Amino acid sequence: MHTAIGADGRIVGAPVAALGGWASLDNPDLTATKDGGLRLFFAGLRSTETRDPYSSGSLFSATAPASGATWTLEKGAHAQSNSVYASPVGTAVMRDETPVAAWATSFALQAHIGLNPKTPDLKFQTSCCAYQPDLGIDAGSGEAVLGWFSNATKESGLYTQTIAPTAGEKQFVPGSATPDRNSSISIDQRMAITGRIGAPGVYVAYGAGYPTYKTVNLWRHGSSAPIVVANAPGARLVNISAGPEGRLWVMWQRSGRAYATRSNRDATRFGAIVEAAPPAGKASSGIFKVKGEGSVWPLDLFLACQSGNELATYHTQVFPGLSVGVTPKTVTAAQGGTVTFEVTDAGDPVAGASISVAGKPLTADAKGHASLPLAKASKPGPLTATATKSGYTPGSIRIVVK
Repeated sequence: MHTAIGADGRIVGAPVAALGGWASLDNPDLTATKDGGLRLFFAGLRSTETRDPYSSGSLFSATAPASGATWTLEKGAHAQSNSVYASPVGTAVMRDETPVAAWATSFALQAHIGLNPKTPDLKFQTSCCAYQPDLGIDAGSGEAVLGWFSNATKESGLYTQTIAPTAGEKQFVPGSATPDRNSSISIDQRMAITGRIGAPGVYVAYGAGYPTYKTVNLWRHGSSAPIVVANAPGARLVNISAGPEGRLWVMWQRSGRAYATRSNRDATRFGAIVEAAPPAGKASSGIFKVKGEGSVWPLDLFLACQSGNELATYHTQVFPGLSVGVTPKTVTAAQGGTVTFEVTDAGDPVAGASISVAGKPLTADAKGHASLPLAKASKPGPLTATATKSGYTPGSIRIVVK
């Protein structure tokens, strides 16, 4: 099914059947085409009739204009393998508009470059077993990087490998398994891997720790050490999306709640963590998939979750969170003093942010700073300062007047 969502987060029109009448289908993946249209990659079996060109279980696609109003099934298969239907398909589009697809079976991790079925499929990990592959494209080098989860003996954990234009060495994602690589936590959705928009690098978001995740990490393919995005014991379903200006969104679920945070332009630090609300008027009792699309503004967050007896995919929009700092954090009531607030977005100052504290409005300057004088003999007690700005999730901090 295809559902269009507008820039304001509202559903546009009615859902459209992109494909129907098949005996079986696995999870599809959607890409944008050069002319602004859509291409849906999938695997499945339309029938068991051997004369049916869609009964081979290979890689197929359907296309549509940007509206997704009408879909056309492309002629024949795009790959040589007849086992693609056994795996979700992960896809990406290279700089020259060539699509790349990947899938995993018990006997091989495979990928295909382009749409021509005469082009040989590529084969990677052949030891059992690889799962949940996906791809990221480096906007700097143009390389296509494959990522997947492995539970092979002594090769457990997450891995990445450059597969185009030439194959590189397989790389272990640090902290995604125990030090001996004998044990790791499997991922329940496609690998969280992406390139950046207009900036170099391919990045993986993931949970680190065993037997439960302790942190949510970000690792750049080819680097030595990850960045800790959040301390989040018990987190699951970590995912990632490219954002404007080279930024990255990382999202996850924990204890039935969803969280997201956005990086700075260099993807070296992250801003405030924003908690996404459950479906309107309902309390989520379980989240089974987390996906985000943040290439424009803001993050479109999708959650496959259960609310009561209802199991469905929900959508909400998440704006980056404002962080508020204050110096000093404590003021003596008898002496008074001046406190200075700093409003930032992943470390960058947010000029023009509005700050409200004790009923007094302040406006952040070009450095994100705003000062508040507290008179002598001020009333003791805590004060909460809240920062707001259009396009952001508000942030707050507490100061204490003793």
